[in-house]
Amino acid sequence: MNKIPVLGTVSHAYGFLIGDFVTIVRLVWVPLLGAAALQYYYGGQIMDAAVIVMRSGDPTRMTEFMPTQFLLGLVGFIAGVVALVACLRVVVSGDRKPGLFVYLWFGSAEMRLILVTLLLIVAAFAGFIGLAIVFALLGALAAQVPVIGVVVALAGMVLFFVMFWAVLRLSLIAPVIVAEGGLGVERSWQLMRGNALRMFVILLLTFLPFAIVSGMAFFAVFGGDLPAFPDFAALTKPGGNDAQSSVAAQQALRDAMMHWQAGFLDAFRKHWFEASALGFVYSVVSTALSAGVTGSAYVSATGKTG
Repeated sequence: MNKIPVLGTVSHAYGFLIGDFVTIVRLVWVPLLGAAALQYYYGGQIMDAAVIVMRSGDPTRMTEFMPTQFLLGLVGFIAGVVALVACLRVVVSGDRKPGLFVYLWFGSAEMRLILVTLLLIVAAFAGFIGLAIVFALLGALAAQVPVIGVVVALAGMVLFFVMFWAVLRLSLIAPVIVAEGGLGVERSWQLMRGNALRMFVILLLTFLPFAIVSGMAFFAVFGGDLPAFPDFAALTKPGGNDAQSSVAAQQALRDAMMHWQAGFLDAFRKHWFEASALGFVYSVVSTALSAGVTGSAYVSATGKTG
Protein backbone atom coordinates (compact mmCIF):
# COMPACT_ATOMS: atom_id res chain seq x y z
CA MET A 1 0.00 0.00 0.00
CA ASN A 2 1.04 3.61 -0.49
CA LYS A 3 2.70 5.50 2.33
CA ILE A 4 0.58 8.24 3.87
CA PRO A 5 2.40 11.60 3.83
CA VAL A 6 2.55 13.11 7.31
CA LEU A 7 2.76 16.85 6.67
CA GLY A 8 0.70 16.58 3.50
CA THR A 9 -2.18 14.91 5.34
CA VAL A 10 -2.10 17.48 8.15
CA SER A 11 -2.05 20.26 5.56
CA HIS A 12 -4.98 18.73 3.69
CA ALA A 13 -6.98 18.37 6.91
CA TYR A 14 -6.61 22.04 7.81
CA GLY A 15 -7.00 23.02 4.18
CA PHE A 16 -10.34 21.21 4.13
CA LEU A 17 -11.41 22.91 7.37
CA ILE A 18 -10.54 26.39 6.12
CA GLY A 19 -11.18 26.12 2.40
CA ASP A 20 -14.48 24.22 2.70
CA PHE A 21 -15.71 25.78 5.93
CA VAL A 22 -18.94 27.09 4.42
CA THR A 23 -19.66 23.68 2.89
CA ILE A 24 -18.86 21.99 6.20
CA VAL A 25 -21.28 24.21 8.10
CA ARG A 26 -23.98 23.66 5.47
CA LEU A 27 -23.70 19.89 5.81
CA VAL A 28 -23.32 19.46 9.56
CA TRP A 29 -25.16 22.26 11.32
CA VAL A 30 -28.51 20.48 11.48
CA PRO A 31 -27.44 17.24 13.25
CA LEU A 32 -24.81 18.85 15.44
CA LEU A 33 -26.94 21.84 16.44
CA GLY A 34 -29.86 19.53 17.18
CA ALA A 35 -27.70 17.42 19.48
CA ALA A 36 -26.26 20.56 21.10
CA ALA A 37 -29.76 21.97 21.71
CA LEU A 38 -30.87 18.79 23.47
CA GLN A 39 -27.70 18.77 25.52
CA TYR A 40 -28.27 22.41 26.48
CA TYR A 41 -31.88 21.81 27.52
CA TYR A 42 -31.35 18.65 29.57
CA GLY A 43 -27.70 18.96 30.51
CA GLY A 44 -28.31 21.78 32.96
CA GLN A 45 -30.76 19.66 34.94
CA ILE A 46 -28.27 16.80 35.06
CA MET A 47 -25.51 19.09 36.32
CA ASP A 48 -27.79 20.51 39.03
CA ALA A 49 -28.53 16.97 40.19
CA ALA A 50 -24.82 16.09 40.12
CA VAL A 51 -23.98 19.08 42.34
CA ILE A 52 -26.66 18.01 44.84
CA VAL A 53 -25.24 14.48 44.87
CA MET A 54 -21.70 15.69 45.48
CA ARG A 55 -22.68 17.99 48.30
CA SER A 56 -25.18 15.69 49.99
CA GLY A 57 -23.56 12.34 49.34
CA ASP A 58 -26.91 10.91 48.24
CA PRO A 59 -26.54 9.19 44.84
CA THR A 60 -30.26 8.44 44.39
CA ARG A 61 -30.91 11.77 42.67
CA MET A 62 -28.64 10.87 39.73
CA THR A 63 -30.46 7.61 39.01
CA GLU A 64 -33.43 9.65 37.79
CA PHE A 65 -31.31 11.08 34.98
CA MET A 66 -29.54 7.91 33.84
CA PRO A 67 -32.00 7.25 30.97
CA THR A 68 -31.72 10.90 29.91
CA GLN A 69 -27.92 10.74 29.99
CA PHE A 70 -27.97 7.57 27.88
CA LEU A 71 -30.33 9.11 25.32
CA LEU A 72 -28.26 12.30 25.11
CA GLY A 73 -25.13 10.26 24.54
CA LEU A 74 -26.87 8.17 21.88
CA VAL A 75 -28.22 11.23 20.06
CA GLY A 76 -24.81 12.91 20.17
CA PHE A 77 -23.14 9.77 18.82
CA ILE A 78 -25.59 9.40 15.92
CA ALA A 79 -25.41 13.11 15.09
CA GLY A 80 -21.61 12.90 15.05
CA VAL A 81 -21.71 9.94 12.67
CA VAL A 82 -24.13 11.70 10.30
CA ALA A 83 -21.92 14.81 10.27
CA LEU A 84 -18.71 12.81 9.81
CA VAL A 85 -20.07 10.85 6.86
CA ALA A 86 -21.25 14.06 5.17
CA CYS A 87 -17.78 15.59 5.53
CA LEU A 88 -16.04 12.41 4.39
CA ARG A 89 -18.06 12.43 1.17
CA VAL A 90 -16.60 15.84 0.43
CA VAL A 91 -13.00 14.78 1.14
CA VAL A 92 -13.12 11.37 -0.54
CA SER A 93 -15.37 11.97 -3.55
CA GLY A 94 -15.89 15.74 -3.71
CA ASP A 95 -19.63 15.41 -3.06
CA ARG A 96 -20.44 18.87 -1.64
CA LYS A 97 -24.21 18.72 -2.11
CA PRO A 98 -24.29 22.19 -3.73
CA GLY A 99 -27.36 24.30 -3.11
CA LEU A 100 -28.40 22.47 0.08
CA PHE A 101 -28.46 24.51 3.28
CA VAL A 102 -30.39 21.99 5.35
CA TYR A 103 -28.87 18.52 5.12
CA LEU A 104 -29.86 15.55 7.25
CA TRP A 105 -29.41 12.09 5.82
CA PHE A 106 -29.25 8.70 7.51
CA GLY A 107 -28.49 5.96 5.02
CA SER A 108 -26.56 2.73 4.69
CA ALA A 109 -23.11 4.27 5.24
CA GLU A 110 -24.22 5.86 8.50
CA MET A 111 -25.86 2.63 9.64
CA ARG A 112 -22.77 0.56 8.86
CA LEU A 113 -20.45 2.98 10.65
CA ILE A 114 -22.66 2.92 13.74
CA LEU A 115 -22.86 -0.88 13.60
CA VAL A 116 -19.12 -1.47 13.28
CA THR A 117 -18.40 1.09 16.02
CA LEU A 118 -20.77 -0.67 18.41
CA LEU A 119 -19.35 -4.07 17.52
CA LEU A 120 -15.80 -2.86 18.16
CA ILE A 121 -16.85 -1.33 21.48
CA VAL A 122 -18.49 -4.59 22.57
CA ALA A 123 -15.43 -6.58 21.47
CA ALA A 124 -13.09 -4.21 23.31
CA PHE A 125 -15.25 -4.35 26.45
CA ALA A 126 -15.30 -8.14 26.40
CA GLY A 127 -11.55 -8.19 25.88
CA PHE A 128 -11.02 -5.82 28.81
CA ILE A 129 -13.08 -8.03 31.10
CA GLY A 130 -11.15 -11.14 30.08
CA LEU A 131 -7.80 -9.42 30.49
CA ALA A 132 -8.84 -7.97 33.85
CA ILE A 133 -9.60 -11.49 35.11
CA VAL A 134 -6.26 -12.79 33.83
CA PHE A 135 -4.30 -9.91 35.34
CA ALA A 136 -6.17 -10.29 38.64
CA LEU A 137 -5.14 -13.95 38.82
CA LEU A 138 -1.56 -13.11 37.92
CA GLY A 139 -1.58 -10.32 40.51
CA ALA A 140 -2.62 -12.82 43.17
CA LEU A 141 0.25 -15.08 42.14
CA ALA A 142 2.63 -12.12 42.21
CA ALA A 143 2.03 -11.80 45.94
CA GLN A 144 3.61 -15.22 46.32
CA VAL A 145 6.22 -14.98 43.53
CA PRO A 146 7.49 -11.35 43.21
CA VAL A 147 9.06 -11.91 39.79
CA ILE A 148 5.58 -12.48 38.36
CA GLY A 149 4.71 -8.90 39.31
CA VAL A 150 7.46 -7.62 37.01
CA VAL A 151 6.20 -9.85 34.21
CA VAL A 152 2.64 -8.61 34.71
CA ALA A 153 3.76 -4.97 34.60
CA LEU A 154 5.74 -5.53 31.39
CA ALA A 155 2.86 -7.47 29.84
CA GLY A 156 0.48 -4.63 30.69
CA MET A 157 2.74 -2.09 28.98
CA VAL A 158 3.10 -4.26 25.88
CA LEU A 159 -0.63 -4.85 25.77
CA PHE A 160 -1.33 -1.12 25.93
CA PHE A 161 0.91 -0.41 22.94
CA VAL A 162 -0.55 -3.34 21.00
CA MET A 163 -4.09 -2.03 21.55
CA PHE A 164 -3.06 1.49 20.61
CA TRP A 165 -1.41 0.15 17.44
CA ALA A 166 -4.59 -1.80 16.60
CA VAL A 167 -6.68 1.38 16.97
CA LEU A 168 -4.37 3.13 14.52
CA ARG A 169 -4.64 0.24 12.05
CA LEU A 170 -8.45 0.58 12.20
CA SER A 171 -8.50 4.36 11.89
CA LEU A 172 -9.60 4.34 8.23
CA ILE A 173 -12.80 2.39 8.81
CA ALA A 174 -15.04 5.45 8.31
CA PRO A 175 -13.64 6.59 4.93
CA VAL A 176 -13.55 2.98 3.70
CA ILE A 177 -17.23 2.56 4.54
CA VAL A 178 -18.11 5.82 2.79
CA ALA A 179 -16.02 5.13 -0.32
CA GLU A 180 -16.23 1.35 -0.70
CA GLY A 181 -19.07 0.04 1.47
CA GLY A 182 -18.84 -2.99 3.72
CA LEU A 183 -17.76 -2.71 7.34
CA GLY A 184 -14.28 -1.45 6.52
CA VAL A 185 -12.38 -3.36 9.21
CA GLU A 186 -10.31 -5.66 7.01
CA ARG A 187 -9.74 -2.99 4.36
CA SER A 188 -8.58 -0.42 6.92
CA TRP A 189 -6.21 -2.98 8.42
CA GLN A 190 -4.78 -3.60 4.97
CA LEU A 191 -4.43 0.06 4.00
CA MET A 192 -2.74 0.98 7.28
CA ARG A 193 -0.01 -1.64 6.98
CA GLY A 194 3.22 0.29 7.54
CA ASN A 195 1.28 3.50 8.17
CA ALA A 196 0.33 3.18 11.85
CA LEU A 197 3.23 5.26 13.19
CA ARG A 198 2.67 7.85 10.46
CA MET A 199 -0.99 8.11 11.45
CA PHE A 200 -0.03 8.62 15.10
CA VAL A 201 2.20 11.56 14.15
CA ILE A 202 -0.51 12.92 11.84
CA LEU A 203 -3.13 12.82 14.59
CA LEU A 204 -0.73 14.42 17.05
CA LEU A 205 0.19 17.27 14.70
CA THR A 206 -3.45 17.81 13.74
CA PHE A 207 -5.24 17.70 17.06
CA LEU A 208 -2.60 19.04 19.46
CA PRO A 209 -2.87 22.63 18.12
CA PHE A 210 -6.65 22.26 18.11
CA ALA A 211 -6.59 21.06 21.73
CA ILE A 212 -4.43 24.02 22.76
CA VAL A 213 -6.74 26.53 21.09
CA SER A 214 -9.80 24.80 22.58
CA GLY A 215 -8.23 24.94 26.04
CA MET A 216 -7.51 28.64 25.66
CA ALA A 217 -11.11 29.26 24.59
CA PHE A 218 -12.36 27.25 27.56
CA PHE A 219 -10.37 29.26 30.09
CA ALA A 220 -11.35 32.51 28.36
CA VAL A 221 -15.04 31.62 28.82
CA PHE A 222 -14.85 30.39 32.42
CA GLY A 223 -12.14 32.76 33.64
CA GLY A 224 -11.94 33.20 37.41
CA ASP A 225 -15.11 31.20 38.10
CA LEU A 226 -13.17 27.94 38.00
CA PRO A 227 -12.37 26.67 41.51
CA ALA A 228 -8.76 26.31 42.64
CA PHE A 229 -7.36 22.79 42.86
CA PRO A 230 -7.19 21.32 46.36
CA ASP A 231 -3.86 21.45 48.18
CA PHE A 232 -2.97 17.81 47.62
CA ALA A 233 0.33 18.08 49.47
CA ALA A 234 -1.38 19.28 52.65
CA LEU A 235 -4.24 16.82 52.34
CA THR A 236 -2.01 13.79 51.87
CA LYS A 237 0.49 14.81 54.55
CA PRO A 238 0.24 12.12 57.20
CA GLY A 239 -0.83 13.26 60.65
CA GLY A 240 0.46 10.07 62.20
CA ASN A 241 1.68 6.61 61.40
CA ASP A 242 -1.38 4.68 62.52
CA ALA A 243 -4.11 3.31 60.26
CA GLN A 244 -6.66 5.77 61.63
CA SER A 245 -4.61 8.76 60.46
CA SER A 246 -4.23 7.22 57.00
CA VAL A 247 -7.98 6.66 56.70
CA ALA A 248 -8.65 10.24 57.83
CA ALA A 249 -6.24 11.61 55.22
CA GLN A 250 -7.90 9.57 52.48
CA GLN A 251 -11.34 10.80 53.54
CA ALA A 252 -10.14 14.41 53.58
CA LEU A 253 -8.78 13.98 50.07
CA ARG A 254 -12.07 12.52 48.81
CA ASP A 255 -14.06 15.33 50.43
CA ALA A 256 -11.79 17.96 48.89
CA MET A 257 -12.12 16.42 45.45
CA MET A 258 -15.91 16.24 45.76
CA HIS A 259 -15.97 19.90 46.79
CA TRP A 260 -13.77 20.84 43.82
CA GLN A 261 -15.93 18.88 41.39
CA ALA A 262 -19.07 20.57 42.74
CA GLY A 263 -17.42 23.98 42.30
CA PHE A 264 -16.38 23.06 38.76
CA LEU A 265 -19.95 22.08 37.90
CA ASP A 266 -21.21 25.31 39.45
CA ALA A 267 -18.90 27.28 37.14
CA PHE A 268 -20.03 25.17 34.19
CA ARG A 269 -23.66 25.80 35.08
CA LYS A 270 -23.06 29.54 35.39
CA HIS A 271 -21.63 29.66 31.86
CA TRP A 272 -23.82 26.89 30.46
CA PHE A 273 -24.96 28.84 27.40
CA GLU A 274 -21.40 29.87 26.49
CA ALA A 275 -20.16 26.35 27.14
CA SER A 276 -22.89 24.90 24.94
CA ALA A 277 -22.10 27.33 22.12
CA LEU A 278 -18.41 26.52 22.46
CA GLY A 279 -19.25 22.82 22.43
CA PHE A 280 -21.17 23.21 19.18
CA VAL A 281 -18.26 25.00 17.51
CA TYR A 282 -15.90 22.36 18.89
CA SER A 283 -18.02 19.56 17.41
CA VAL A 284 -18.08 21.22 13.98
CA VAL A 285 -14.31 21.78 13.88
CA SER A 286 -13.37 18.39 15.36
CA THR A 287 -15.67 16.59 12.91
CA ALA A 288 -14.16 18.47 9.98
CA LEU A 289 -10.61 17.72 11.12
CA SER A 290 -11.42 14.05 11.68
CA ALA A 291 -12.89 13.80 8.20
CA GLY A 292 -9.99 15.75 6.73
CA VAL A 293 -7.37 13.53 8.37
CA THR A 294 -8.93 10.13 7.74
CA GLY A 295 -10.33 11.02 4.33
CA SER A 296 -7.01 12.44 3.08
CA ALA A 297 -5.14 9.46 4.54
CA TYR A 298 -7.50 7.09 2.73
CA VAL A 299 -7.02 8.91 -0.57
CA SER A 300 -3.22 8.76 -0.18
CA ALA A 301 -3.19 5.10 0.89
CA THR A 302 -5.35 4.00 -2.04
CA GLY A 303 -3.80 6.32 -4.60
CA LYS A 304 -7.22 7.69 -5.52
CA THR A 305 -8.05 11.33 -6.10
CA GLY A 306 -10.68 13.12 -4.00
